[in-house]
Amino acid sequence: MRRRRTLLTLLVLVVVAAVALFVWRPWEAGEPTPPPVPSESTPTSPEAGETEPSETPQPTETEPFTPIGGNPTADAGEPCAPEQVRVTPQTDHTTYAADEPVQLSFTLENTGEAACSLNVGTSVQEYEIRTGDELVYRWSDCAADVQDSVATLEPGAPQTTVPIEWDRSRSSADTCTSERPQVTAGGAAYNLSVQVGDFASLESRQFILE
Repeated sequence: MRRRRTLLTLLVLVVVAAVALFVWRPWEAGEPTPPPVPSESTPTSPEAGETEPSETPQPTETEPFTPIGGNPTADAGEPCAPEQVRVTPQTDHTTYAADEPVQLSFTLENTGEAACSLNVGTSVQEYEIRTGDELVYRWSDCAADVQDSVATLEPGAPQTTVPIEWDRSRSSADTCTSERPQVTAGGAAYNLSVQVGDFASLESRQFILE
């Protein structure tokens, strides 16, 4: 009798322990942590195939125009007055090594208060290079395909021509199709002056040929 009670007691304890383990379940992990919700201020990456918008390039203050070609049918607009245009000769260097060609150009600047138009084409351009009082090069001696080209000059916005190359030779209308002699170098100084129609540079540009 006593042995039966002992067995019954043990059976009750086993059942209670089993129920407790079933309720507690220590072998199971805790509840999974929910993924964080992105903040509204957090930037999102662009979708595949999408690109970030690039900044719009801004034009430079100086807009170049070419000395070759032209637009004779352009609207001339209000013509520039002589006192409102400044012509400045330009070279790419001030000193040139032996046999190095010289790049010639010029800048036009409207010094007035209103926009004006000017024919700046090759038909009215003139480059002259002197050493002392001697004229050694004149661009118009052998200029070809000369044309008109009307440009609008805005106040305070200089425009610079695309350079033309001087091969350091003496020019002459009689030698355009033949080999021309080279000018003296070895440290000799030369001065470039420019004229565009009735508009001439007030100062020359000096450079040295080594």
